[in-house]
Amino acid sequence: MNTLSQLPPRLIVFVCIGVLLSALVPANGQLDIVVSIMTLVLIIMLLREDVDKNMRSWLMLATGTYSIGVLADILDEVPELDSHWLINSIDNIFMHIGVFLICFCFIKMMTSRRSLINELNNQIDIAHQLEAELSRLVLEDDLTGLQNRRALFRHFDEMAFSHERGVLAYIDIDNFKQVNDTFSHACGDALLVKIAQHLRDTAPAGSQIYRIGGDEFVLLLPSEDTENSQAWLSALYDASETTRDYYQIDLSVGLSPYYPGNLSDPDAILVKADKAMYKEKMAKKDEN
Repeated sequence: MNTLSQLPPRLIVFVCIGVLLSALVPANGQLDIVVSIMTLVLIIMLLREDVDKNMRSWLMLATGTYSIGVLADILDEVPELDSHWLINSIDNIFMHIGVFLICFCFIKMMTSRRSLINELNNQIDIAHQLEAELSRLVLEDDLTGLQNRRALFRHFDEMAFSHERGVLAYIDIDNFKQVNDTFSHACGDALLVKIAQHLRDTAPAGSQIYRIGGDEFVLLLPSEDTENSQAWLSALYDASETTRDYYQIDLSVGLSPYYPGNLSDPDAILVKADKAMYKEKMAKKDEN
């Protein structure tokens, strides 16, 4: 990011040193003239700064006042004018007034820069918040608030790196199209939200839940234990019983294990779980 000032930081330091020396060096020495001229030149360079009209007016007033003091101080070194009452009266007065005005301008400029920096920091914070929100929207399902298919594949990459093991559950809502046709699409959306909540309520600790399609969900169980998977299935069917009866739907679930040897091919894991889910769906139809 570009600096806020057009002047190098070292130049600003020299200006400050010059202003301080011009105020502290005794007026009867020779060094004060050199310091005063150097300070005046550097102050004039401040006029190159991108400041508003009000600040530029103050800078020009400070420069003019200080210039009169420097000119009077130089003329005071001329023997013929050494004892002139006007020169003796105005050299230090105008230089001190100029120094005061210059310090005033510096304070105003630094305050303005600080306010601008604070505003920029606020804008950066807002940008970071928007970036986080966009990242969330990219990886989250708008309707249910669950993670989406993109988030699932990203998590597969993370699990492959950390060599995790577990079971992928592929959940599909039977007769979901009938809900949309019989009731309405709004009722279908409400059903999806209810199923998502049932998954949240019954998922074991450490599980990850995703909505990967219209009426398709995925649950990553962090344990390979078959008993744990069956216990979760029983809990899911118990929790969703009222919902399934009301909407006249059912849930078909297919399970597929994941482990370091197959995490590099998440599509194959999903296909295997999908086939197991479809097999269960067909078995239910044969029973009916």
